[in-house]
Amino acid sequence: MTTLPITVPAAFRIIAHRGASAYLPENTLAAFQLALEMGVTEIETDVQLTTDGVAVLCHDRTLARYDQGDRVVEEMSWGELAGLDMGSWFSPHLHRDKRMCTLHDLFTVFGDRFTYHVELKGRAPGLAAATQAIIAEHQQQDHCIITSFAYDSLVAMHQVDPTLRLGWLIQGIDEDALANAQALQLFQLCPKAALVTADRVAQARSIVREVRAWGLSGERVATEASEVQALIHRVLEAGCDGMTINWPDWVCH
Repeated sequence: MTTLPITVPAAFRIIAHRGASAYLPENTLAAFQLALEMGVTEIETDVQLTTDGVAVLCHDRTLARYDQGDRVVEEMSWGELAGLDMGSWFSPHLHRDKRMCTLHDLFTVFGDRFTYHVELKGRAPGLAAATQAIIAEHQQQDHCIITSFAYDSLVAMHQVDPTLRLGWLIQGIDEDALANAQALQLFQLCPKAALVTADRVAQARSIVREVRAWGLSGERVATEASEVQALIHRVLEAGCDGMTINWPDWVCH
């Protein structure tokens, strides 16, 4: 097994995936605070829009994985979501006090101490505009990179604010991805770590400023550590500019 932490180049983006989510319930203020204490200056989070227009941080479409039933996040109000226990699924003894937070909460607590990789996860028509409004209210435009798997969500954000940096989450880098990246003048292409190659990364960088990887979360419990560490080396060897990772303390500048 690789000796930890793994050293990465000084400019490489170490992005705590949903905060330090290997150690604390994802997308909670506690998970982001732990990332900060680990010395990480970049975090990734997921934003969805409630029925009353509040931008909340939650990855899944429903609450099932968090042991809160199969209710759809974007079909609920902030009043219904605010008091839910979002930590007991992770550890009922340690984290039953953890609650869902909003994008407003995140910026209020951490200000410009982070670079924020904000994924437009939800599908509500007003999500892009609501997210941009909060970013502007907190004057975090220079500290945010907006990402999504949905290309049309990035188009919507570009229409709302063409100055924001955009990153498209994709599987592998192919000709269609490169063409669409050029059409929207994307800042990043964000391929799956298991699919990156040096040739494709170099090709992408002729179109976008950065290539950063995702998917360093482990897929099999028995081999999780060695699997993730192998992906870290793959991403570095391919020449990527950064990665999201659930174990941000496994790498250091």
